[in-house]
Amino acid sequence: MSAPIAIALVSSLRAENPSETQLRFVGDDTVQITVIDTLFERSDPVAVKPEDNREWVPDPYVSFGSVGRLNGQDGYFSGDANVTQPQLFMAWPKVVPDSRLSGFRTGSEPHQQHALADQPEGWSVTVNGQPVTVVALYRKSTPIRTESLDVRRWDSTKRHILTFVLDQPIPQGAELSFKGPTVATIQGYKPVTAFSEAVHVCQAGYPVKGPKKAYVGEWWGHDKNGMPGNTDVILTEQTGWRLIDELDRTVVRTGTLELVKPATEPHWNEENFNGCDIYQADFSDLDRNGDYHLHVDGLGDSFPFKVSDAPYADALRLAARWYYHQRSGCEIAEPYGEGRTRPRNGHPEDGLVVWQTDVQLGRTSEGYDGSSVFKILREQPIGNAGLSGSTAAWSEDLNPNAWGGWHDAGDWDRRIQHTDVVYHMAHIIEAFDYARTLDLNIPESGKPFSDESVRARKNSEDRGDGETVLPDLIHEALWGISLWRRTQREDGGIGGGVEYSNSGIFGSVSWNPVQIAYCYGPEDWASYWFAFSAAKLGHVIKHVCGDTTLGDSLIDEAVHAWYWAEQEFLSKNPYAPAPLNEDGTEPKPEKWVSVVSRSRVAAAASIYRASGDATALKVFEDNNPFEPLSDNPAKEIQREIFQFSYYDYLQAGQEGRPTNPEIVESIRGWIRYRVKRAERMGRDFGVHSTATYPWGPGWLRFGPGSNWRAAHFALYFAANGELPPEMQAAVVEGMWFGLGCNPANVSFVQGLGRRDYADPLLIDGRGKPPIPGQISFGVAGGVMHKWEQQKTEGSIYPADQLAWPKYAQIFESRTIAISSEHDIKANAMEWLIACAMVNYQAPEAPPEHDE
Repeated sequence: MSAPIAIALVSSLRAENPSETQLRFVGDDTVQITVIDTLFERSDPVAVKPEDNREWVPDPYVSFGSVGRLNGQDGYFSGDANVTQPQLFMAWPKVVPDSRLSGFRTGSEPHQQHALADQPEGWSVTVNGQPVTVVALYRKSTPIRTESLDVRRWDSTKRHILTFVLDQPIPQGAELSFKGPTVATIQGYKPVTAFSEAVHVCQAGYPVKGPKKAYVGEWWGHDKNGMPGNTDVILTEQTGWRLIDELDRTVVRTGTLELVKPATEPHWNEENFNGCDIYQADFSDLDRNGDYHLHVDGLGDSFPFKVSDAPYADALRLAARWYYHQRSGCEIAEPYGEGRTRPRNGHPEDGLVVWQTDVQLGRTSEGYDGSSVFKILREQPIGNAGLSGSTAAWSEDLNPNAWGGWHDAGDWDRRIQHTDVVYHMAHIIEAFDYARTLDLNIPESGKPFSDESVRARKNSEDRGDGETVLPDLIHEALWGISLWRRTQREDGGIGGGVEYSNSGIFGSVSWNPVQIAYCYGPEDWASYWFAFSAAKLGHVIKHVCGDTTLGDSLIDEAVHAWYWAEQEFLSKNPYAPAPLNEDGTEPKPEKWVSVVSRSRVAAAASIYRASGDATALKVFEDNNPFEPLSDNPAKEIQREIFQFSYYDYLQAGQEGRPTNPEIVESIRGWIRYRVKRAERMGRDFGVHSTATYPWGPGWLRFGPGSNWRAAHFALYFAANGELPPEMQAAVVEGMWFGLGCNPANVSFVQGLGRRDYADPLLIDGRGKPPIPGQISFGVAGGVMHKWEQQKTEGSIYPADQLAWPKYAQIFESRTIAISSEHDIKANAMEWLIACAMVNYQAPEAPPEHDE
């Protein structure tokens, strides 16, 4: 049996992360070491052959519904419906012998409440061969990979970071030795300098012209008595730093640290998110390209980083190309895969089917209602065609056009909300000239929509003008919306998309799933969403790209969906007066009315700009959240939701369509106010105040790691045609947290850091390398679910999540979804917008792909 996981993990730690293979020093008497605990062996998937002895009874509704045995070996299977790809079998992973360190285990007995490795007296430490005493020992442990070893039995690779405070100073050049409970002897010398976990930099680099800052400070975890430790004991504003050129080791800048966020200063609800003082080293005046690292006295060195003209060009290309890897109905092959391949998935020509239902997405837990989507779909009267031994069903219940779009969040659903990405891809092409030449190396690159290699067409007649070469990002947007274009009903109705019977079954792969696939039925909410995005895409293709034929087709489809939604929505009499509350106040509208009304008003702006439709104009002007003209406008139309639709209304006026001057001025005023009212999001390493975000700390999943506020600046830029220097600086600073300038020194984006997030959520093809450009939430956005705690039990220390400072809660396990997952229209889309915004003033465009 091969051991690719163990080999890859160990080699990556040694090659990219010096902190894993050497001692680190803090002050005169403190040493930090990293211990990796528990590695796994995973065999490669094997194709199931007809002569094999297969024991398999699939259940498409449960996570372990595809376990079984192949030729006497236990493991799990993919589905077997694909007529062009074999069924796959994967044996359960195994723990590498002797890699599990029992010294870090706790138990239920009184004497097992503390791990042996947390007892200072359990460690033998020498300096130059002489024993020394450990006076304090702190530990923080996180998972960096979690595997299921059998049904409902999990284990994790752990990264233990231990900080030892010794009873005497450590001389320069001294030889040290550490031996602990089940930890093999770790030896090393105290060098002149070494890597430090407490020095945080943007691992993708900094712009020559723009802010350049590092942040310094580290929470060490807890000792055996539950007391925290941190770098506050050694850092002051007199602590010096040096910026060192990697090429010739010369010092190019020096300074002293600046305290920017004391641990006593709260972020939110009287709570500080850092667990330590945070200091800043500002070298923004550096004005030359090069490779550098930062040295902080008493701590050590940062990861190396670049200073260049366009440091985030690769970030933009990866953020956009990531959507290609998320396609459903598309093979990932060379040269477009750039090292990654995957069979065509979700396509009817491969024998995969999608069952048509009347279920409305909005009326489920994945829309705006609380009813479990999986329970509702399971009750649908359809067959289970595609799995061995399942019942057949009637062909008229199938929807062969339900393919295309993008997968979301590690699994394979495709929901109408994802078309928000389509809208914003079109907006990026409209707003940023340079993005129109961005080379994504996708099959459609450099081709018109009519080219035979373009598979996003809804039918054979859907060919555009046959001549206009579309930007790559527009081709990607057309793939994203293709599912809904194909499945739009003749009367204009749009369904919510495609859902699976379970979000993740062990062994199941997108090109041969175990799950049942369902297509949602038409509804007003989904139809408004489609109208919002399709009208925008059509307008940009027509007026920016120059393909009038394709642009008009999309606009017509959007208008058709809009009018179907209007008839459906208004037939329910959603705005009928309701009885007053007992105190005489008006009651809030029902949730479905508020949610559908928001998409309705947003779609109205997009439809009006693209088509000039008078009905859409009246809907927007009567119900907009700024200066509604109606005496009884729709309630709870929130300004922060569908915010870019207001830009479409502004632009409609700029392009010659009638608009209301009062509404226009109110929108412009709100855009100006919003970008200036809050602390700069760019200073999100403990410096800002989250009290300005009223939904509380849950924004952590979508804020620091994805440069969330860059979209605010992008809207300001679109409305005003320029971005003041302080706003551009904020966009730049907002890139840093997600690119490694965070307490874990982890890049949340795959392929852009010295230490990538170790175990991002990816269900498709377990054990394969992550997708380049895949972004993870990073910081846990709330308290872990019970199932997340169970799967990672024993891998986190301190074990109580609430004992961790919020920014330090970067748990690198695919089973902790609130940290490892992504959202295609939340943090992934926000990151794409941020990357487009941060590159618009770069002196050179993002690089083209080299064949």
